Amino acid sequence: MFYAGLIAGLAIAMQVGAVSLLLIEASVVGGPRKGVAAGMGVATADLAYAAVAGVAGGAAGAALAGHETEIKLFAAAVLAAIALHGLLGLWRDPELRELDAGGTVRSHYTRFLAITAVNPLTIASFAAVATALSVDGASDMLAFVLGVGLASAGWHLVLPLAAGHAGRWVTPAIRRSLAIGGRLLVLAIAVHLAIT
Repeated sequence: MFYAGLIAGLAIAMQVGAVSLLLIEASVVGGPRKGVAAGMGVATADLAYAAVAGVAGGAAGAALAGHETEIKLFAAAVLAAIALHGLLGLWRDPELRELDAGGTVRSHYTRFLAITAVNPLTIASFAAVATALSVDGASDMLAFVLGVGLASAGWHLVLPLAAGHAGRWVTPAIRRSLAIGGRLLVLAIAVHLAIT
């Protein structure tokens, strides 16, 4: 069951979506330390969802299946708010001074924990895992959750470290373009969720 957790954790963590885009941007702008904190926020949310999937099993998937539209609309609203808030901040701060400050390590962790918790891709993925999961006892459940947690933490350690170190050679103009592009892509994801 541990290996099933590793595979499920990697499959979910490596999906490219709004969270990945925001994590890369946070790592480029804030540096590796803040990027890793953000990545651990993502991994914590994955671990929590894995625990729910392990404990509730098919019941969690069935409960979420009846509310897909509401989950999508809520997530679309949250992602749109994040993207618009970021674009407004860039408009007010064209020199990226606030982006350079980037917030604290703790704020990066908390923000990405919250973003991942409402991300529909994460919710839908763990709902599918919960539906397909057959856990025999507490030891299997613990092994599965541990596997997911290690896989997610590993991926979300490597990605921000790579992006954070790469950010040292990125010019302010490129950083601004990345910030705008990332937020526009998150906004596009939000619109797509709302209309599909």
